[in-house]
Amino acid sequence: MKRRLLLIPAALAALFLDAFVLPALSSNGIRPLFTLSLAMAATAVTAVQDGMLIAIFGGLFTDLFCNPYLGLSAAAYLVAVVITYGFVRKNEQRRALLLLFALIGAVAAELIIFVFSLAIGARFDAHRLLSATLPSIILEAILTYPLAALYRSREKGNTLYK
Repeated sequence: MKRRLLLIPAALAALFLDAFVLPALSSNGIRPLFTLSLAMAATAVTAVQDGMLIAIFGGLFTDLFCNPYLGLSAAAYLVAVVITYGFVRKNEQRRALLLLFALIGAVAAELIIFVFSLAIGARFDAHRLLSATLPSIILEAILTYPLAALYRSREKGNTLYK
C-alpha cells in the first residue's frame, strides 16, 4: 500500500514534466520521457503491476495533452514495461544490468511510436532519428536507474529488484 501511495505524486510529477516543462525546455527535440522511465523503474523495483499502472495512465494522459492519437504512448510504455520486467525477472540479482534493460525497453517504446508514425504517413527523417530520438532513448534509460534507486530507498519491504 505504501509503495502505491508513493507512485501517485511521482507519476503526477513525471506527467507534468513530460507534458508541460520538457517540451518548452527541449533543445532540438531531445527530451526524455519521465513517465516511461518511472514506469520501468517501478517495474524493476517492485512488481510489474505498478509499472503497468503508471504506463497505462501516464501514457493515456500524455496522449491527452501531447499526442493526437489516444493510446499510442500507453501501448508503447506497456511494451517497454513488459520487456523490462522480463529482463529483470530473468536476472533478478544483477543491479548493474538495469541500465541495459531500460535501454532495451526505451528502444522498444520509441520504435513502436516511430513505426506508427511511419504507418500513418509520416516521412522518414534520419536526421531527427539520430539527433533527437537516440539521445532521448539514452536519457530515458539513464533516468531509470536513479528513479529505481530512489524508489528502492523509500520501499523497505519485499522487492523484486534488490
